[in-house]
Amino acid sequence: MTTTTTFHGLGADNTLTVYADGANELLNQSISMINAYAHLLSLYDEASLLTLINKQAGKEPVHIPVRPVFNLIAQAIAWSKRGLGYNALIGPIVKLWRIGFDDAHVPTAEEVTAALALTDPDLVELDSENQTVFLTKPGMVLDLGGIAKGFIVDQVYDLWDKTGVEGGLIDLGGNQRLVGNAASGVPLWQWPITDPRTPGKRSIATLTTTPKAVVTTGIYERHSEINGKEYHHLLDPNTGYPVESDMASITVVADSGLIGDVLSSIGFYAGIPAGYDAVEAEGEEAIFVTKDTRVYQTSGLRETLAVTM
Repeated sequence: MTTTTTFHGLGADNTLTVYADGANELLNQSISMINAYAHLLSLYDEASLLTLINKQAGKEPVHIPVRPVFNLIAQAIAWSKRGLGYNALIGPIVKLWRIGFDDAHVPTAEEVTAALALTDPDLVELDSENQTVFLTKPGMVLDLGGIAKGFIVDQVYDLWDKTGVEGGLIDLGGNQRLVGNAASGVPLWQWPITDPRTPGKRSIATLTTTPKAVVTTGIYERHSEINGKEYHHLLDPNTGYPVESDMASITVVADSGLIGDVLSSIGFYAGIPAGYDAVEAEGEEAIFVTKDTRVYQTSGLRETLAVTM
């Protein structure tokens, strides 16, 4: 007995599955919620709340009418200030490269330097009482791409939890939440870890886990070929160029989608051993796969991850 739906949104193909009959109304409600948040948080929707914030950069604060969205932005800024490799102010760099779009190009060194000057999270003013966000310099761009999907996964999970869903899967383009019991009927999941050499075709390991958020970041997810060279979409907030790393992918296993989303960026950026240490310091778990297909898992997964390749 399974109710499932697939749809496109948030720039990806998504799947929602409840291991019970008659969940169509809940799934439709979930899709409406996802679309609503996507509209608010999109960097590319000209009518989004995020676009309004960016258009008012250097001009005036913007009121955020939805408290969870203000809290999300505050968390994104707080993580950015830690300097671990995640920066929600990387928007000017993202817009320079346009990786994944038809007009992707390699910017000049001068363009990169100018854009980097606009990525300091200390230049953001937050007013919690009035729920306002102010980007204090013209040209600043807030980009929630490294945290928004995880946040939305958590919102859908909370809805399902309140509704009493006993088992299911939320999958928003690689940001996943295992809910309650697996299809087998027990709260223990066998979860495949994608082989980054052949994404979507085979796994490199299998994880046995209780219901958790499982978030994967990899160089295979989005890239562009420019002048005969491949560039992936994971940009280094310190250099303004695609991250130079031995990592091919990282899968974070966390108690929330938001934390998993952020730590997947940090872990990929830092690699081994710094990324490993950063994930463990937050009390979460991760599987690191290098470009030469070595697999590393954090200490809590040593007995529950079976490498298959």
